[in-house]
Amino acid sequence: MPISKKVKLFDPKKLTPEERDFAIEILNYIQNSSRETSPETQLLNPPGSGLLGTDGPTLNIDYDKSPNEKIIQKGDAYITFGTDKPSGPLSGKSRAGALRAPRVDLVVGRMAGRAKPANGSYVGNSFEADAARIYISALTDIDKNFGVAEGKSGELKNRSGIGIKADGVRIIGREGVKIVTGRMQGTNEKNSLGGKLLPAPTIELIAGNNPEPRVVPVSILSGEKETYDPLQGVAMGDNTVMALKEISELLTTFASILKGKEASDALFDAGQTIAHQIENDAIRSAFITALMAAHKVSMAKRTTELYQFFIDKALWDINYLEPFGYRFIESRNVKTT
Repeated sequence: MPISKKVKLFDPKKLTPEERDFAIEILNYIQNSSRETSPETQLLNPPGSGLLGTDGPTLNIDYDKSPNEKIIQKGDAYITFGTDKPSGPLSGKSRAGALRAPRVDLVVGRMAGRAKPANGSYVGNSFEADAARIYISALTDIDKNFGVAEGKSGELKNRSGIGIKADGVRIIGREGVKIVTGRMQGTNEKNSLGGKLLPAPTIELIAGNNPEPRVVPVSILSGEKETYDPLQGVAMGDNTVMALKEISELLTTFASILKGKEASDALFDAGQTIAHQIENDAIRSAFITALMAAHKVSMAKRTTELYQFFIDKALWDINYLEPFGYRFIESRNVKTT
């Protein structure tokens, strides 16, 4: 996309001193007037223009209010107090008259994601089409309301919940951000209904809101359809580093065993060549006997080393690659796609 050249709206270098003084006077007047509500300001900024923080033309739509709701509204921005009501009066816990389901719903841009309704229309909540929302309820089905995939932890039902939705959501911490599940440290905290909490509830990062098993595209070429689970535990940094260090040591050990075997075989082959050159039968027989004994000792040593190597490799598999291993490299509680 071509970028247009920036042109200064006010370039004093191109003006005469008289013109420059006059232009500065006009700019100062406009800037000072924009901070006032004087008749002069109204002339510069007519009512209904929407400029400089004044009210502009808005679409006249009404929220479909339930009898138990209180609404604070300014234009297309709403704060609604009531009971759990994700869409119309027949939705959420308010449908059955739940008394422990109070809610606060902050929403802007009703039905912004669809064709705007006609003037005078009544609209309800739409977690799909409203522009941006923060929804807080003491008793709700938060995953169902926002259409969140079940993932590994399933849907959270009949619990307190906060949902935040917009085109872009940013969480910014100048000195860090923590995402924590579970109870407060040093307490026996319960959930909002007084029930027990799991020791480490799951954190799931589901890009695309689709954790369903997927097919490996090239697998059909072999005649078998191979699938994989896209929602997987994240790699744990320290355990992964330790696993790589140990597998590196195992590979070094294995290479050393192979090198030792190769040296032993080369020495045995050289000894056989020398034995064939010995003319004295007794000496040759004694030399071959000693050579065979040395080779058997070397082979026994390599066999012991290989046996120990496979034991170490099996322990490595258990420690790092099995869920019950004490250094399992995949997190059991943090999942991502």
